[in-house]
Formats: sequence, C-alpha cells, structure tokens
Amino acid sequence: MAAVFSKIDLHSHSNASDGALSPSELVERALNKGLTHLALTDHDTVLGVKEAQDAATGKLELIPGAELSTMWNGYQIHIVGLFIDTKSEVLLKYLEGQKVFREERARAIGAKLERQGFANAYEECRKRAADGASITRGNYARYIVEMGRAQDSNEAFNYYLKKGKSCYVKTMWPDISVACNAIIGSGGIAVLAHPRRYEMTNTKLRELMSYFKDCGGQAMEVGCSQMSLNDLNYMATLCRKYDFMASLGSDFHNEGPFRELGLGLGIPDDLKKVWECPQAERYNFPALKTVTEA
Repeated sequence: MAAVFSKIDLHSHSNASDGALSPSELVERALNKGLTHLALTDHDTVLGVKEAQDAATGKLELIPGAELSTMWNGYQIHIVGLFIDTKSEVLLKYLEGQKVFREERARAIGAKLERQGFANAYEECRKRAADGASITRGNYARYIVEMGRAQDSNEAFNYYLKKGKSCYVKTMWPDISVACNAIIGSGGIAVLAHPRRYEMTNTKLRELMSYFKDCGGQAMEVGCSQMSLNDLNYMATLCRKYDFMASLGSDFHNEGPFRELGLGLGIPDDLKKVWECPQAERYNFPALKTVTEA
C-alpha cells in the first residue's frame, strides 16, 4: 500500500533536545520526504532553530517553534509554540527556568538508571547530545536501546521511564497558563500537542481543552502520527467544539516505521488551519497537499 505524506509537518525534534538528527540533517530529511514546510519544535529550547533555518534557506520554509512541558491536574501536557520569536525576552526567560528543571530531572533519571546497571547513564547521554541540549527521557530511551536493554524506545519507556516505572522522575512543570503566556508573549500561536496520546478519559480531555482555551490556547494538533480514523474524527469534532485552529505534526524524533516526517498527516477540509493565522503569512503556505510514496 502506498504511504501518504503531507508536505507540511509542524512538530519535529532535533538533537538540540531528544531527536537523533542535527537540525541540518532534519531539514535534509524533510526535503527528501517532499516537505515544503517544517516546524522545529524541540523540547523547551530553541537552540537548533538558527541552524535549521540556515539549512532550509531557499529550499524549505522552516517555522520556528518549541514544545513546552506543563502540568495540569497531575498530567504532563505538552504545548507547542509555533511562529515564535526565538529572541523574545518573555520566551527566553521561560526557557531558562525550564532548563533548570530539565537538568535536575535528567541527573535524577541518570542516577536511577545507574542503579539498574547503566553505568554513567547521564554522562553517556550527554556525549551523544548536541552542545547545550537538555537531556530528556527520549535521550535515555535511545541509550537504553543502544545498550541492548530494550527493542525500541517505546519498550524503554514502558519498562523504565514511564510514570510508575523504576526510573521515572516526577517533575512539577509550570501550569499551562505560564507556557501559553510565554508563547503568546513571543508573538506565537499556542497549540495543544498530540491530545489523543494523553492517558485520560474523553471527559478529562474535554476539561483539558476547556482550560487550555481559557489560558489563551489557540490551536490543537488534529493530524498526528499513528492516529486511527476514529480518533482523527473525534479530534476534529473537539477542534470545532472549542473553536481551535487545526495543526498537524509527526512528532518525529528518529528514523522508524511509524513516526516519519509528514507520514499519514491530514486535517478535514472544513477546519481552519493554523497556517491561516496572520503570523503564518510570511511562510508562503499553500493549500494542504500530500505526496504519495510507493
């Protein structure tokens, strides 16, 4: 069966956080997949945006972004900022605080992994990351796989890194409102990331969306990797209900069969797309198009 790729992907990661590719390599991969628009949305950092923009110049529209970690009712919720000003003082102040949280958490996870037999886990992950990058659970998951202790990153999370597992470390991230204020203060659009991936009931999910809306949230990811048609339709229904703009993104981290740049992403035609907002005008977005790869 042919695989369908969107030419627009507004959620991806480089080794400036927990992705496997450098920002330049990520741009090259996007070009090879036929993308025309890519957002770099590393976790709580904009460290890789300049390199990605330089690599994309004249070849691809690179949208500056970041994926911010927040807390809501005991759940860790990710908010993507798109079309942000990476030099905004409001945003940079927020990211400095997040860097401290992430460093403390990374060292604590590393210490727990050492007790599970992973020698110098933090230092080994630091060697593999870009200079200045925050070490996340994603970095550790790939290291666990590399050490032969899991088949893939999902298994590493499920056995070691998820909530309730031996190497999980709870971090009290800021409230959603704080992240939204930082994104909006930088001139960006606040997008609720991969809403179906949170392990909560539909009632809780609607409560989350209502609160996100109250905090200034403007959009949600409707098109996500590995999403069933039923889930896509339900996300579209919620997008209409809360009058959000619709975004789409693969959440690409590294090469794999299920979460490739642009793979399987789509949005119902009747929804207002996030790239139809005024902030997106400079990026020359076309109508959503896909390319089919045999």
